[in-house]
Amino acid sequence: MEENRNISIIITTTDKDTMLRETLPVILAQEYGAEYEVVVARETRQGEVRDIVEPLQKEYHNLKTTFLPDKPQYVSDEEVKILLAVKAARYDNIVMMPPSMTPQTGKWLEELAEIILDGGQSLSDVCPALFGDGHCHKKLGILKRLRHKRRVMKALKQWCGEKGLKRKELFLRGDIRHTLIMTFKRRQYLCDMTLRDIICRHTDIYILR
Repeated sequence: MEENRNISIIITTTDKDTMLRETLPVILAQEYGAEYEVVVARETRQGEVRDIVEPLQKEYHNLKTTFLPDKPQYVSDEEVKILLAVKAARYDNIVMMPPSMTPQTGKWLEELAEIILDGGQSLSDVCPALFGDGHCHKKLGILKRLRHKRRVMKALKQWCGEKGLKRKELFLRGDIRHTLIMTFKRRQYLCDMTLRDIICRHTDIYILR
């Protein structure tokens, strides 16, 4: 059914992520055979992102935005932004990507869906998350990077063991793994705290095999 291919794309940003000026119009103009939406999670109501998003919302009904109501005290800003965006998402298939990633063609989403929803390596209730690999999203020292990688891998190993998965099954196919995205099921994210933790860590440093 086509509705099973509906996708919510989540982008978390700071208030000064002007890269969205190039990224959003390309994503919103995708040629896709099912429905999709874009949810931009930002820090506050103000900032340069607002000036980018609000004019586009008048043109595209499938563009949503959320923001942090208050500064979180016990969790990271990123964790709360992801949670708010996932709760605001309409569809169960979530594609999460950084604001710096601008698709090169208008068929990017269709090609991605063929892999993560229709292909041999598919997002499903059995395998509710898939990750890109091999890219540092922000600069980290070598020791901090290694410690971070070990923490993420340890959490992944335990989570995979509980789900009966092999860790390598969670990594996106080689030809799209460098697109810096991760995909997951909305309902699984909302009920699985370990998966939430893995996804939040993944936004800090893209997982290395």
